[in-house]
Amino acid sequence: MFAAPCWRCALFLFGLACAAAPAVADDLAIPGSGNAEYVLGRLAEAFNAGQNRHRIIIPPSSGTAGALRDVSEGSAALGRVGRALSAEESGRGLTYLPLGREPVVVVAGAGVTARHITATQLVDVYRGRITDWQALGGAPGPIRAIGREASDASRQALQKVIRPLTDVQFAASVKVVNLDPQLIELLDRYPTSLGILNRSALAACKTKVVFLALDGVEPTPDNFASGRYAAGIEFGLIYRDGRLPAAGRAFVDFVTSAEGVRILSAHGVIPFAR
Repeated sequence: MFAAPCWRCALFLFGLACAAAPAVADDLAIPGSGNAEYVLGRLAEAFNAGQNRHRIIIPPSSGTAGALRDVSEGSAALGRVGRALSAEESGRGLTYLPLGREPVVVVAGAGVTARHITATQLVDVYRGRITDWQALGGAPGPIRAIGREASDASRQALQKVIRPLTDVQFAASVKVVNLDPQLIELLDRYPTSLGILNRSALAACKTKVVFLALDGVEPTPDNFASGRYAAGIEFGLIYRDGRLPAAGRAFVDFVTSAEGVRILSAHGVIPFAR
């Protein structure tokens, strides 16, 4: 007849079982801007692979407005935005952590052979005065122009250097989209399309899209850093003052670390100095 195990032995065996059980990750979703969606997805992948205590999730874009709403209401602890906060937004008790800046690109679909566009030509495309790529030095083909709403971060950045875009009346043929993934989908679907978006976000395209030189200047990170190419955005993370959970703090520490800076730089983003 076997003796019943003592309570010390039972506790010891229970401890071994707990030690062997995998830790459950602390999930944290970061909703918001499509501008930062692709590169933050790569940062999240690297962060998640390097530890198992926390898991960062980058959901599909809900826009900067979505991040502001969710973080302000408390349904999200951390959000991603495609611009710095206004004074009014900062007054809501939100903290903004800038991560990097990069060019906003005039981008064309994979079937486009043109490589240059002027500011005047871009405005004329959106007005419907230029409708074929042949007028821009490319092979003949209809320009399927994709527009953005006035509050879009990429459009606002381009308007700072191309003032007529501020009040442009889009032609009836222009397809206006509200979210960056919608623009990317149309670029992939229509080889002769044209749109505007920040450079790193365009890595999500499944086709090989074309970055057009604007007024003779290529939209490279070097040209943007030097000031030769003026149109660009900055993006970052937001959270409520004093309410960043452990998973959020750990991710912020990672994206601002040397490895996080390396990943940002590898995707053409110019990180902010810390």
